[in-house]
Amino acid sequence: MKKILPLILTLLMATGASSGFGQQVFQNVTSPMGIGGQTGLGHAVAWGDIDNDGDPELGISNQEGDGFWFYRNDGDHFTDITTTAGLAGLGADKIIIAEVTGDEFNDLVLRTRSGTQFLFESNGDGTFTDITAGAGIGSAAIYNLADFNNDGFTDLVSVAGDDVSILYNNGDATFSNAVPISPMPDFMGIAVLDYNRDGLMDLYWTTYGNNPNTLLKNNGDGTFSDVTIAAGVSYTQGAHALDVGDYNNDGWVDIYVGSYSSLTCKLFENNGDGTFTDVTWATGTQGYNDTRTTAFTDYNSDGWLDIFSSHHDFYSYSNTMQKSLEAETFVETGPELGISGEWIGDYFGHAWADFNGDGAIDFFAAGHIDKYRLFENTNCPGNWLMVNLKGTVSNPNGIGAQVDVWAGGQRISRNLLPSGGFHDFDNLQLHFGLDEAAVADSITVYWPSGLVQHAGAMNANQYVMIIEDSTVTGVHRPAAFSGGFSIAPNPANQSTVITFELPQNSRVRVSLFNLNGQRLKNLLNRPLPQGRHRIELDAGGLPNGIYLLQLQSSFSSRVEKLVIGH
Repeated sequence: MKKILPLILTLLMATGASSGFGQQVFQNVTSPMGIGGQTGLGHAVAWGDIDNDGDPELGISNQEGDGFWFYRNDGDHFTDITTTAGLAGLGADKIIIAEVTGDEFNDLVLRTRSGTQFLFESNGDGTFTDITAGAGIGSAAIYNLADFNNDGFTDLVSVAGDDVSILYNNGDATFSNAVPISPMPDFMGIAVLDYNRDGLMDLYWTTYGNNPNTLLKNNGDGTFSDVTIAAGVSYTQGAHALDVGDYNNDGWVDIYVGSYSSLTCKLFENNGDGTFTDVTWATGTQGYNDTRTTAFTDYNSDGWLDIFSSHHDFYSYSNTMQKSLEAETFVETGPELGISGEWIGDYFGHAWADFNGDGAIDFFAAGHIDKYRLFENTNCPGNWLMVNLKGTVSNPNGIGAQVDVWAGGQRISRNLLPSGGFHDFDNLQLHFGLDEAAVADSITVYWPSGLVQHAGAMNANQYVMIIEDSTVTGVHRPAAFSGGFSIAPNPANQSTVITFELPQNSRVRVSLFNLNGQRLKNLLNRPLPQGRHRIELDAGGLPNGIYLLQLQSSFSSRVEKLVIGH
């Protein structure tokens, strides 16, 4: 398995400033990253690392049910491996990428629109083996997963007709017969969460029709109780969209419901005593009707979860990004981010991941208007920490774990929970925005097993692997590029040569920006071995002026001034 190395994102300006540059936007990089050829309307989206190289792969499907595509993340581009991976000829209503077969690689759970359920075991080399027949998963639709009996194995949540059931994982790539736990008429989205922090995973779901949503409390004996009314989370009409997360960093998971009816969207704040308060109007998060997909995400890495939503009325309000102002109120920033406007959006499914390893959270969206689109989060202002969990007593992905990072006296609390949306599945990785903090003072992991694990201070802008009851790995002190860095000639006329030395093997990206923060050229983006390297920049077509040359590796970043004068 490749070692997960930290990546320092903070851009050191030529003047010595450290806050980055340029307007933050989400840039459409679908075609440049090698994604294309899809047919029909976009439908389901999922991210997940199937080969443990640190880069999340991408699965997408169309609404017609005859198209499913799987892309390997090769860093500077994506490669369509649908056929070579053994996944050709499928469709998908829901895509799940997680470890459920008892080895070290994330597997693929696929529900087709025609009603067939598949379990593909990852072989760790970019291929899968269809083990559906012997797994005992039956034909019921699988739409989420968690460890509901705390035996260390990830169970599956299935829906058949109007009933929801749990398929308990036996730990040997097989599952027990479905155990019905509740009727679920007109289900739409299913979220897993430990809303009362009793160590047991509960369920909350939304509906398609006029049936009310439901919160089921896990009693710990294989039964679940409907506590919707007592908990104060009743939503009496249809709701397509759903996500859960700790929006106010108080250590308790909150719920956001996207409207599919005449009701507004709803933000339910967890009071920490088994009840919730509707804070929708107090926070300004009522959103719009006909919300198709939604997610909590910290798009600007300031440590507070924002709310992204996509709506069917793409003429009026398209996509929205409700930016959190320290959880007190939310303001709309979608238009300035480049993700809102006429003929952008109406996404049926979307999912979030840092696909390029720069610490800024990106997303892929699939739907009605622009159909299939990969958005790269560029010029993200905040520092960050990315945390991967590896359970040893708990389930392998650490689903259900709560991780608290303290930085500058502020707690940033995140829960590793799969997406609750009908067509959504985010990468199972935790993103912590640290804002201006250069150091995370401490990390505490509350594992599903009940173990509480602590880690000390570490520098910001790193990828971290935390192994249950063991070590924190992949943490390295920031290191500059080795000696011998040069740009010559500088000022440049027709061309200039950039030379640099790497102290160890690393992926390197070299980009040229103008002073407005606009990326003009990608000169390099691929793995390089340890040692000295040389690349040439053709400056002939660039106007005279001052530019910024950015070098990013898996362990450092630097920005140098380049003057061009013909």
